[in-house]
Amino acid sequence: MMGEPRISAIVATFDRPQSLRRLLNSLAAQTRPVAEIVIADGGCAPETRAVAEDPAWGARGLAIRLLAVSPPNAVRQRRAAIAASRGDLLLLLDDDVALEADCVAELARALAARADSVGVMADLSNEGSPPPTRPWRFALRCGLGMREGEWQGRVIGPLLRFGFSPAPAEITPIDWISACNSLIRRSAYEAAGGFSDFFLHRCTMNEDIDLSLKLRRFGALYFAPRARLAHFHAPAGRVTAEIAAEDDVFNRYMILRRTLGRSRAYALFLIVVYAVLESLGSMRRLSGSAGVRTREILRGRSRGLGRIIAGRADR
Repeated sequence: MMGEPRISAIVATFDRPQSLRRLLNSLAAQTRPVAEIVIADGGCAPETRAVAEDPAWGARGLAIRLLAVSPPNAVRQRRAAIAASRGDLLLLLDDDVALEADCVAELARALAARADSVGVMADLSNEGSPPPTRPWRFALRCGLGMREGEWQGRVIGPLLRFGFSPAPAEITPIDWISACNSLIRRSAYEAAGGFSDFFLHRCTMNEDIDLSLKLRRFGALYFAPRARLAHFHAPAGRVTAEIAAEDDVFNRYMILRRTLGRSRAYALFLIVVYAVLESLGSMRRLSGSAGVRTREILRGRSRGLGRIIAGRADR
């Protein structure tokens, strides 16, 4: 339709050619086409290039540009793709999602329906929002005085993000949006300064929460339940559980300090509380194959805390 804002799909990928093909197939089937797809490839494998440059996509209406971004880094890849894009709206997607046919149309409709909106997030059709663990439920009730379910859609304390369970039927305000399933206004992204650049390792944890906090300075975020996609969490291309846990702790601290301006003492307090309560929730999984991963996570959190306490995050 004439006059509609142009949508640029922004995809960071790393050695997941099959998942990328599934995503592109779903974009080709949208009732509201995107104007372009900019793929930032952190792996630069020939299989990924073959998928992105398949001439069949052009015949199906997709305009695709492939950028090589090395070494792989989720934030750097997204920033490069956004800088190379031309759309008025930015559709942030992971390479292992698949959109239902009306997903883009519903996201665009939800964004246009709220004059104060700067971003909207789609629902995940193949997974629900997990409730707080028992230690966190106790902390939310007794420490923060929150009633049952009051945390839904919120970002709380040490950057805990909660979705909706069950999902609301209508467009609903939310404190955060994810980088795997959201549509945002380019003008707000640029006003907010885009993705921050202070994250650890490959920036796989919490960069979307940071962006959400910055976007909310310029408008509201919404959850759009009629926009749906599936997230398959492809195992290829991921960092180890230990590195992800180290990133998680360190990146939360950096957001609290640099984006929210919390004092070192208060930010450290929140991160220690987070690490302790998360670890308490994991203790029952210390046996068997799950125990191996749990011990990796515990080591990663300890390393992240060590970096923070040693002052490396404040240099």
